[in-house]
Amino acid sequence: MHAAVVAVAVANVWAAPGTATIPNDPHVWPTPAVSYTQRLALVGHMPTQALFGERVLVLARRGAWTRVAVPDQPSPLDRRGYPGWVLSSQLRNAPVGGSAIVTVPKVRLTNGMEVGFGSQVPSGAATQPLPRTRADIVRTAKLFLGLHYLWGGLSAWGYDCSGLTWAVYRAHGITIPRDADAQYAAGTPVTLAAAQPGDLIFYEGPRPGHVAMLVGAGEMIESPNSASEVRIVPVRAGYVGVRRFL
Repeated sequence: MHAAVVAVAVANVWAAPGTATIPNDPHVWPTPAVSYTQRLALVGHMPTQALFGERVLVLARRGAWTRVAVPDQPSPLDRRGYPGWVLSSQLRNAPVGGSAIVTVPKVRLTNGMEVGFGSQVPSGAATQPLPRTRADIVRTAKLFLGLHYLWGGLSAWGYDCSGLTWAVYRAHGITIPRDADAQYAAGTPVTLAAAQPGDLIFYEGPRPGHVAMLVGAGEMIESPNSASEVRIVPVRAGYVGVRRFL
């Protein structure tokens, strides 16, 4: 086992090798070029993504594919990090990014490559540290209002529900589990009455399959499903719990 680094803007991570069903180019995902049927077909097949500059652990190789674990994405599926398969061509053994986290939606590198929020690059104006305040965490989540949902999405070209909450917290220096059920298990329980902006609220229990972030005034921000975009809506009934990471 050795480390490698993601060398493309976003690497799709698949549950099995050779099963890629959407283009590698992230600029295609928010467009009608990826149909609703294709989006639904990602369920169970593309559980996550890895971002430019993100470190991964190489576990195995099979043809053009490499099995990895992503340490930045804690998961009960593997103590080493979120597991899955990526195209070997998307990885490099030598560092390609940097140690600073991109904290704006998108930025273009000196080589012309456009990378997104959460990518690891050399320090610069696009990597200014974000304050760990509730107001700032909510403000960061609102940067992605209107962005089309993508199952397994973890980038500024498409988030799923827990991808959005993971990415926002990580950009503020707080690493939480990748998936909604694992976030629910890891956070500190609070009541809805005691909840504050930035706390996470969970649905589809008893093992939650959906998470949103409370923004205050009885509202929450969420990336809900393949037919929708990141949006702010009233807190719905039927939640299974609220969890705190700050």
